[in-house]
Amino acid sequence: MQPNQPRRDWTVPIVVGVIALVCVLVLCLAGGAAGYYFLSRDGSDPSPSPSPVAAAASPQPSVAPPAPSKAPQDCLIGDWLETSYTTNAEFLAGTVQLTGKGVRFSYGADGVLRMVYNTTRTGTRDGDKYQVIHKGNVTMNYVADDKTINYSSPKTTGTSTLKINGSTEGSQKLTMSVNPDSYSCKGDELRLFGEDYAMEAKRVLPPGQGV
Repeated sequence: MQPNQPRRDWTVPIVVGVIALVCVLVLCLAGGAAGYYFLSRDGSDPSPSPSPVAAAASPQPSVAPPAPSKAPQDCLIGDWLETSYTTNAEFLAGTVQLTGKGVRFSYGADGVLRMVYNTTRTGTRDGDKYQVIHKGNVTMNYVADDKTINYSSPKTTGTSTLKINGSTEGSQKLTMSVNPDSYSCKGDELRLFGEDYAMEAKRVLPPGQGV
Protein backbone atom coordinates (compact mmCIF):
# COMPACT_ATOMS: atom_id res chain seq x y z
CA MET A 1 0.00 0.00 0.00
CA GLN A 2 2.25 2.76 -1.25
CA PRO A 3 2.40 5.15 -4.17
CA ASN A 4 4.58 4.29 -7.07
CA GLN A 5 7.60 6.58 -6.73
CA PRO A 6 8.17 9.13 -9.47
CA ARG A 7 11.43 8.59 -11.24
CA ARG A 8 13.25 10.27 -14.00
CA ASP A 9 12.53 7.15 -16.03
CA TRP A 10 9.01 6.90 -14.34
CA THR A 11 9.30 3.38 -13.56
CA VAL A 12 -16.12 -11.72 8.77
CA PRO A 13 -45.24 -36.83 33.10
CA ILE A 14 -45.39 -34.11 34.05
CA VAL A 15 -46.99 -37.33 34.67
CA VAL A 16 -49.40 -36.51 37.37
CA GLY A 17 -49.68 -40.07 38.28
CA VAL A 18 -52.96 -41.40 37.48
CA ILE A 19 -54.35 -41.04 40.88
CA ALA A 20 -53.08 -44.31 42.10
CA LEU A 21 -56.27 -44.69 43.86
CA VAL A 22 -57.88 -47.70 42.38
CA CYS A 23 -60.92 -47.64 44.49
CA VAL A 24 -63.85 -49.86 43.95
CA LEU A 25 -66.87 -48.10 45.22
CA VAL A 26 -69.47 -50.53 46.32
CA LEU A 27 -72.78 -49.23 47.37
CA CYS A 28 -74.43 -51.65 49.74
CA LEU A 29 -78.02 -51.26 50.75
CA ALA A 30 -79.20 -53.29 53.74
CA GLY A 31 -82.42 -53.02 55.81
CA GLY A 32 -83.09 -49.51 54.59
CA ALA A 33 -79.80 -48.32 56.10
CA ALA A 34 -77.41 -46.93 53.58
CA GLY A 35 -73.78 -47.73 54.04
CA TYR A 36 -70.73 -47.75 52.01
CA TYR A 37 -67.25 -48.91 52.44
CA PHE A 38 -64.21 -49.21 50.34
CA LEU A 39 -62.93 -52.56 49.50
CA SER A 40 -59.26 -53.14 49.49
CA ARG A 41 -57.40 -56.23 48.62
CA ASP A 42 -56.84 -57.08 52.27
CA GLY A 43 -60.24 -55.98 53.42
CA SER A 44 -58.92 -53.07 55.49
CA ASP A 45 -60.26 -49.58 55.23
CA PRO A 46 -57.50 -47.73 53.51
CA SER A 47 -57.46 -44.02 53.80
CA PRO A 48 -57.65 -42.29 50.47
CA SER A 49 -54.19 -41.75 49.11
CA PRO A 50 -53.31 -38.17 48.44
CA SER A 51 -52.96 -37.22 44.83
CA PRO A 52 -49.34 -36.92 43.89
CA VAL A 53 -48.45 -33.42 42.82
CA ALA A 54 -45.57 -32.89 40.51
CA ALA A 55 -42.95 -30.58 41.94
CA ALA A 56 -42.82 -27.32 40.14
CA ALA A 57 -39.75 -27.13 38.01
CA SER A 58 -37.27 -24.51 39.16
CA PRO A 59 -36.76 -21.83 36.55
CA GLN A 60 -33.36 -22.07 34.89
CA PRO A 61 -31.38 -18.86 34.60
CA SER A 62 -31.03 -17.70 31.04
CA VAL A 63 -27.47 -17.69 29.77
CA ALA A 64 -26.53 -15.26 27.01
CA PRO A 65 -24.59 -16.84 24.15
CA PRO A 66 -20.92 -15.91 24.13
CA ALA A 67 -20.00 -12.97 21.98
CA PRO A 68 -18.36 -14.04 18.73
CA SER A 69 -14.62 -13.64 18.86
CA LYS A 70 -13.09 -11.02 16.60
CA ALA A 71 -10.93 -12.06 13.71
CA PRO A 72 -7.39 -10.62 13.69
CA GLN A 73 -8.15 -8.58 10.58
CA ASP A 74 -10.94 -6.72 12.40
CA CYS A 75 -8.16 -4.78 14.12
CA LEU A 76 -7.51 -3.02 10.80
CA ILE A 77 -10.90 -1.36 10.68
CA GLY A 78 -10.75 2.29 11.65
CA ASP A 79 -8.85 5.51 11.03
CA TRP A 80 -5.05 5.66 11.11
CA LEU A 81 -2.25 8.23 10.97
CA GLU A 82 1.11 7.26 9.54
CA THR A 83 3.89 7.97 12.06
CA SER A 84 6.86 6.45 10.23
CA TYR A 85 7.58 5.40 6.67
CA THR A 86 10.74 4.08 4.99
CA THR A 87 11.25 2.87 1.43
CA ASN A 88 14.00 2.33 -1.09
CA ALA A 89 13.28 4.12 -4.35
CA GLU A 90 15.15 3.68 -7.61
CA PHE A 91 16.24 6.77 -9.53
CA LEU A 92 18.68 7.26 -12.40
CA ALA A 93 21.46 7.96 -9.92
CA GLY A 94 20.68 4.74 -8.04
CA THR A 95 18.80 3.69 -4.92
CA VAL A 96 17.70 6.37 -2.46
CA GLN A 97 16.23 5.65 0.94
CA LEU A 98 13.20 7.88 1.48
CA THR A 99 11.50 8.52 4.82
CA GLY A 100 8.44 10.46 5.91
CA LYS A 101 5.11 10.42 7.72
CA GLY A 102 1.68 12.01 7.77
CA VAL A 103 -0.62 9.97 5.51
CA ARG A 104 -4.18 9.66 6.84
CA PHE A 105 -5.94 6.44 5.90
CA SER A 106 -8.81 4.21 6.95
CA TYR A 107 -9.71 0.57 6.46
CA GLY A 108 -13.48 0.38 6.17
CA ALA A 109 -15.74 -2.47 7.20
CA ASP A 110 -17.03 -2.26 3.61
CA GLY A 111 -13.70 -3.55 2.30
CA VAL A 112 -12.51 -0.18 0.99
CA LEU A 113 -9.23 1.53 1.89
CA ARG A 114 -9.31 5.33 1.74
CA MET A 115 -6.14 7.44 1.85
CA VAL A 116 -5.33 11.16 1.92
CA TYR A 117 -1.85 12.17 0.81
CA ASN A 118 -0.27 15.51 1.57
CA THR A 119 3.20 14.24 2.36
CA THR A 120 6.84 14.60 1.39
CA ARG A 121 9.30 11.72 1.40
CA THR A 122 12.91 12.82 1.67
CA GLY A 123 16.35 11.22 1.26
CA THR A 124 19.91 11.94 0.16
CA ARG A 125 22.41 10.34 -2.18
CA ASP A 126 25.90 11.55 -3.01
CA GLY A 127 25.14 14.86 -1.33
CA ASP A 128 21.96 15.44 -3.36
CA LYS A 129 18.66 15.96 -1.57
CA TYR A 130 15.68 14.07 -2.98
CA GLN A 131 12.07 14.96 -2.29
CA VAL A 132 9.05 13.01 -3.46
CA ILE A 133 5.85 14.97 -2.85
CA HIS A 134 2.53 13.12 -2.94
CA LYS A 135 -0.71 15.09 -2.96
CA GLY A 136 -4.08 13.53 -3.62
CA ASN A 137 -6.64 10.93 -2.63
CA VAL A 138 -6.77 7.17 -3.09
CA THR A 139 -9.46 4.53 -2.73
CA MET A 140 -9.04 0.83 -3.40
CA ASN A 141 -10.53 -2.48 -2.38
CA TYR A 142 -8.83 -4.73 0.13
CA VAL A 143 -9.21 -8.25 1.52
CA ALA A 144 -7.29 -9.33 4.62
CA ASP A 145 -6.61 -12.48 6.58
CA ASP A 146 -4.67 -12.69 9.83
CA LYS A 147 -1.32 -11.88 8.18
CA THR A 148 -1.74 -10.41 4.71
CA ILE A 149 -3.69 -7.63 3.01
CA ASN A 150 -4.43 -7.89 -0.71
CA TYR A 151 -5.46 -4.84 -2.75
CA SER A 152 -7.29 -4.25 -6.01
CA SER A 153 -9.01 -1.62 -8.16
CA PRO A 154 -7.13 1.53 -7.11
CA LYS A 155 -8.66 4.90 -7.95
CA THR A 156 -6.50 7.98 -7.52
CA THR A 157 -6.54 11.73 -7.90
CA GLY A 158 -3.54 14.00 -7.49
CA THR A 159 0.14 14.06 -8.38
CA SER A 160 3.57 12.80 -7.35
CA THR A 161 6.43 15.23 -7.90
CA LEU A 162 10.18 14.63 -7.76
CA LYS A 163 12.55 17.37 -6.66
CA ILE A 164 16.32 17.14 -6.46
CA ASN A 165 18.13 19.88 -4.57
CA GLY A 166 14.93 21.92 -4.72
CA SER A 167 14.52 21.76 -8.48
CA THR A 168 11.51 19.98 -9.95
CA GLU A 169 12.67 17.09 -12.06
CA GLY A 170 9.28 15.80 -13.05
CA SER A 171 5.69 15.17 -12.04
CA GLN A 172 3.23 12.42 -12.76
CA LYS A 173 -0.25 11.31 -11.85
CA LEU A 174 -0.45 9.74 -8.39
CA THR A 175 -0.60 5.96 -8.84
CA MET A 176 -0.70 3.14 -6.30
CA SER A 177 0.96 -0.23 -6.08
CA VAL A 178 -1.39 -3.17 -5.48
CA ASN A 179 1.29 -5.51 -4.18
CA PRO A 180 0.12 -7.32 -1.02
CA ASP A 181 1.23 -6.15 2.42
CA SER A 182 2.11 -8.16 5.49
CA TYR A 183 0.84 -6.55 8.65
CA SER A 184 0.81 -6.63 12.42
CA CYS A 185 -2.05 -4.96 14.26
CA LYS A 186 -2.48 -4.80 18.01
CA GLY A 187 -4.78 -2.36 19.77
CA ASP A 188 -4.04 1.10 18.42
CA GLU A 189 -0.78 0.25 16.68
CA LEU A 190 -0.40 -0.94 13.11
CA ARG A 191 2.68 -1.99 11.15
CA LEU A 192 2.69 -2.64 7.42
CA PHE A 193 5.46 -4.32 5.45
CA GLY A 194 5.62 -4.31 1.66
CA GLU A 195 8.16 -5.58 -0.84
CA ASP A 196 10.34 -2.50 -0.41
CA TYR A 197 8.83 -0.40 2.36
CA ALA A 198 7.79 -0.40 6.02
CA MET A 199 5.22 1.79 7.73
CA GLU A 200 4.00 2.34 11.28
CA ALA A 201 0.71 4.04 12.19
CA LYS A 202 -1.36 5.00 15.21
CA ARG A 203 -5.12 4.66 15.40
CA VAL A 204 -6.97 7.97 15.29
CA LEU A 205 -9.49 7.81 18.15
CA PRO A 206 -12.67 9.87 18.46
CA PRO A 207 -12.49 12.83 20.87
CA GLY A 208 -12.57 11.71 24.50
CA GLN A 209 -11.28 8.19 23.74
CA GLY A 210 -7.57 8.71 24.13
CA VAL A 211 -4.84 10.53 22.35
